[in-house]
Amino acid sequence: MSTPAGTAPGSTEHAARTVRDKLRSTAAQRDRAREDPVEEIGWLRDAGLLALFVPVEFGGGGASWSQVAGTVRTIAEADSSIAHVLLYHYFGSLAGTRGENGFVGARRARSIAERHLFHGTIAQAAYPPLILATQTADGFRLNGSKPFTSGAALGDVLVVWTVFDTGTTLRGSDVSGQIATFHVERDAPGLSFGGDWDNVGQRLTVSGSATLADVAVSSDDVIGYGYGAVESTAADNLDVLLMYAGFANIFTGLAVGALDEAADYTRGRSRPWVESGHRSATDDPLVLERYGQLWTQVQSAVALTTEANTAVDRVREYGANLTWAQRAEAVTLINAARLHASEVALSVSSRLYEVTGARSSSSAVGLDRFWRNARTLSLHDPLPHKQVQIGSYVLNGTEPVPGFYS
Repeated sequence: MSTPAGTAPGSTEHAARTVRDKLRSTAAQRDRAREDPVEEIGWLRDAGLLALFVPVEFGGGGASWSQVAGTVRTIAEADSSIAHVLLYHYFGSLAGTRGENGFVGARRARSIAERHLFHGTIAQAAYPPLILATQTADGFRLNGSKPFTSGAALGDVLVVWTVFDTGTTLRGSDVSGQIATFHVERDAPGLSFGGDWDNVGQRLTVSGSATLADVAVSSDDVIGYGYGAVESTAADNLDVLLMYAGFANIFTGLAVGALDEAADYTRGRSRPWVESGHRSATDDPLVLERYGQLWTQVQSAVALTTEANTAVDRVREYGANLTWAQRAEAVTLINAARLHASEVALSVSSRLYEVTGARSSSSAVGLDRFWRNARTLSLHDPLPHKQVQIGSYVLNGTEPVPGFYS
């Protein structure tokens, strides 16, 4: 029920499906083991997928958003945790390449592309506690901690979101209190991770805490600053569109993968109910009816998420000509796709047991990971608030106020 195979060897699609199949063969066991997915990141690296979103001028693949999103969705069909950290990698691999008034962006992007580095983020820039960047004679010292840092402990290089301390000046201007991002190497002295991620789902995202204790960085390690403090255009405010369209693709891939694995189980292992009068579960019209419902749900998520990806490609193509109204239309569609895909993933991953039978609930089978992952990811931020935002746009024409979540 997923996209048919048959893409040419050497293509991005072929590489993504090869990794997906490798992930799928061990997904249940790896989920139970809860080990950091270092080897899995190596599979992505070996498949040539890490430089995909880096612009061509910096040595990367220069892929469109739809191509990147398709890769994330394909990986999510087998393992939504790996898709999650891969999305963050792609998002972060662009840091500093889109006109931010920083220093290290182009050099950083080339390094990711040439060395096939994996990117991690220590973010949560929207609310405290923030990492404090205190200026020194040689650059800055970073201090603070964050409770959730998905994928950061896996990164070769990191983006760290901070706030400039009082008295900070850059390029002759006082930037005290401004939000900033820094490039930090994974082995920087003073950087540590708590290893304390123990949630029911998305177990392999390594989303535990991170602490920075007097981590030394230079001024040249500034990626960007002034977020929300300087005047910006609609084209400067596309990060949320990329991230939320990415979540829609993870949910959609998760739903596709859940239905695929359920169908494999039904065809190969489910027994017909003794009172059904059928010799095979695949002949039972009640089972067929349920699969018809679930497949239709999945296709609706695929269609809306694909439209959301197209919307992202479109607004990126507008460049500096993008209007706020066009951005508002796109972000509303993308939020709708994310919401719908989340609901579909939750529904399909829960209802699949109706068509697989009691024995499929064994932990060894591992079908439960789909629901646990969907439920956990759906709590990333309160989705009902997005429903209100969409409703206000539809009814009142209220454009979402650009920010870290809209």
